[in-house]
Amino acid sequence: MITEILTEDQVVKSETFPIEAKVYDGGTQQVPSAATITVKNPNGAAQVEDQTVAVAVGGTMTYTLPAANTGTLWENAIIEITYTISSVDYKMVRFFDVVLNKISPCIVDEDLKDYYPELTDEIWSAESNYDQQIQEAFNILKRELKNKGNRPHMLIDGSQLRIPLIHKTFEIIFRGFFKEAGDKWHELYKEHEQKFTDEFDALVIKYDSDEDGIIDRDERTVLASQINLDR
Repeated sequence: MITEILTEDQVVKSETFPIEAKVYDGGTQQVPSAATITVKNPNGAAQVEDQTVAVAVGGTMTYTLPAANTGTLWENAIIEITYTISSVDYKMVRFFDVVLNKISPCIVDEDLKDYYPELTDEIWSAESNYDQQIQEAFNILKRELKNKGNRPHMLIDGSQLRIPLIHKTFEIIFRGFFKEAGDKWHELYKEHEQKFTDEFDALVIKYDSDEDGIIDRDERTVLASQINLDR
């Protein structure tokens, strides 16, 4: 099964956007023989069209979108990458945002080990850290925010998401550890699954709804059964 990954879906307004994409089949990264990219604004108008994408020896595809094409704040602009593997053409389509504030994960391995020091000894043999699980948890958290009708990049301070992110990361890690229902790791998985839900439902965040970089008094909003937005 083909799995397509866009490693970043945000770019700061008026900055260059280093676009990087990877394709996997059965867990192995594939090496396209050729690739091109088209970038469209949210209305579907092409900003760059059929530009050549560089393909590294390992298969990673890269293209730098010039700053001249990121001067407008966008939600759900479109990246289309057409690539060829074994003489078969594929098209990868992904959305991205042009933002004022680019948020990123606000935790590292050491934060996790403050809770569970034994994590150092339990990591999978093929990995040296939990960066992959942290990033996966962060992507899920961003998606949950979007599902609530909010744009994650409007958060002035991404550290507001720190506690929910920790619990979601533990949920992912312990889900991968447990062997059977009721064992130690399964219990921890279920515990942090619930803690994430509780923390996320109670979240109060500073949110810049008009994207002027300032939290104004009239941006105080409470959404019933959703995220509480505060100034």
